This record gives sequence, C-alpha cells and structure tokens, in this order.
Amino acid sequence: MIIKQFFLEGIDFIKQLMSNRVLIFELTKRDFKTRYTENFFGLTWAILEPLAMMVILWLVFTQFFDINKAMGFPFYLYMFTGLVAFDFFNNALNQGTRSIRDLSFLVKQVNFRIAVLPMIYILSELIIQVIVLLIVVGFCLANGIYPTIYWLQIFYFIFAACFLLTGLTWLTSSVLLFFPDIYFIISIVMRALFFLSPIFWVASDIPNKYMLIVKLNPVFYLVEGYRMSFLYNKPFWSDPNGTLYFWVISGLIFLLGIFTFKKLRPHFADAI
Repeated sequence: MIIKQFFLEGIDFIKQLMSNRVLIFELTKRDFKTRYTENFFGLTWAILEPLAMMVILWLVFTQFFDINKAMGFPFYLYMFTGLVAFDFFNNALNQGTRSIRDLSFLVKQVNFRIAVLPMIYILSELIIQVIVLLIVVGFCLANGIYPTIYWLQIFYFIFAACFLLTGLTWLTSSVLLFFPDIYFIISIVMRALFFLSPIFWVASDIPNKYMLIVKLNPVFYLVEGYRMSFLYNKPFWSDPNGTLYFWVISGLIFLLGIFTFKKLRPHFADAI
C-alpha cells in the first residue's frame, strides 16, 4: 500500500512539474538573477563562498595539523569534493524551506500547484552546483585524476540529493508558515551534520562502534557518493547497505513531506 502511494505520488509530482515547466523555469531564472546578479561581484560569490571555506579548512587541517593526504589524494581535493556535496544540500534545504513564504503571491493562484515551489529553489541551487562541479573537475585534472565512467554517476547522486530535498522541503516549507522557529532548528541540525559528515575527516578512521551512528546521517551517503564518482572510481552499488538505507529514509521522508503538505495546504492562505 505504501509503495503504491509512493509510486502514484511520484507520478503526480512529475506531471505537476511538466504542466508548470515554463513557470518553474521563469521563477528559477528570477531567483537566480535576484540572488546573484544584483550583487557587485554577482555570480562570483557562488564560487568564492565554497572556495573560501575550503581555504579555511585547508589551512586548519594541513598547516596546523599537518594533514597532507587523505585516502591517497591531496587533502584539499578530498575535502572540496565533500564540501561541494554538503553545500548543495544545505543551501537547497535552507532556500527550499522558505519557498512557500517567499513566493506567497502564488499560493492563492487557483491553477498553480503549490507543491512545485520548493523545486524552484532546488533547481536554482542546482545551477550553482553545476558551476562548482566544473571547478572540481578542474582540480581533479590538475592533480592527474582523469575522467572515468564513474564520473557519470555524479548525476545519480545529484538526483538522489534532489529527491531527498524535495520531500524535506515539502515538510519544512509547510511547517515554517505555522512554526517559523523551524528555520533555526534546521540551521542547528545542519551545523551538526557538517561535523558528522566526512568532509574533513576520513570515514575509515571512525571506530566501528560509532560507524552505524555516523551513517544514520543521509548526507554521509551523498558526500561519499561524490568521492566515489570523482576519486574512488567505485560504483554506487558497491555499498548496497548504505544505498538501501538512503533510499528507504528518503522514501519515508518523501511520504512524510506529502502527508504534511496536504494536511497544511488548506491553511496556507490564512498563515501567510
């Protein structure tokens, strides 16, 4: 029954995306321009922000703690691939959580499906992600790491991140209208997940007794997935338990997001 509902809701969501694709494209373009073209440095900030964080972490862990390599790769490259994955998830979640509130003028539109609003912000962040991934490719080439067939599975991990984000932002964007404090809760949780994700530490160094707890974090799967694609040359199915866990958790969050959105949807107009 749950699988059937999951499948039907997924098909319905795809239909909503297709029927509103022109408006979604225009709103995505509008959000992208608003956030970057109005600043003095414009789109450069989208690149400078993750690079600045990488430099800070690189200084701390290579100059102060003398960590020069991780898993056989330059530490900055190991760290940057993980940071790119985390930043995409974190930024898209924060932006998507505000989507219904920020685009409240669409809530009262009779013919518009409100469920696609979080996707606008996810797609906007996806544009930035593509740009930053090109930098990752440049770093890989500069370090003698050349393209393999495994690089293509980055599209799988991006899809996995977007799927999880869709369910999460349905949940959080709906709740935000009635409980604004959730935005600060998300900020605290993501700050904790930053340190619980293998961005600047190596997963294999964690004692086995703590590994299960660490892997409860779904961002762990995405961070390591980016490295599987660019650095490890491993297929995503080489970690069947992690893959199964991620998709079960993502599926449950997707259904919870649908349930919460549908329950609160009739009251959106009153809360805005």
